[in-house]
Amino acid sequence: MFSRTERAYLRLLTEGPGTATGPRVEAQFPNPAYRRKLLWGIRRKASHSLEDWQLYAEAARREPRILPLGPGHAAEPHPVFVDPLVTMLESLRRAWAPRTRKTRSVEPATGAPRR
Repeated sequence: MFSRTERAYLRLLTEGPGTATGPRVEAQFPNPAYRRKLLWGIRRKASHSLEDWQLYAEAARREPRILPLGPGHAAEPHPVFVDPLVTMLESLRRAWAPRTRKTRSVEPATGAPRR
């Protein structure tokens, strides 16, 4: 939702003093016009996405499977990869694929296997 710059600005605000003109924020974003532009963009994006987040929160109370798994979990497979038809077709494709013999390459001068 937010750009990298907006995220950096928000991080500085959460770590620093309670205002948008703290010393760390001013050091990283010295131009006051740019800070105003960042604040405007953050407010605009937050107001546009607020309705979506409220809808998501309401849906998550009724269907917990849409909640994120959290850090440390492997990403869920895309639904198409767990579809039974796709799984069956993939197994058939592998079964019907022409089998090739693997040949070992050897050094031409010595005849010893390559590593």
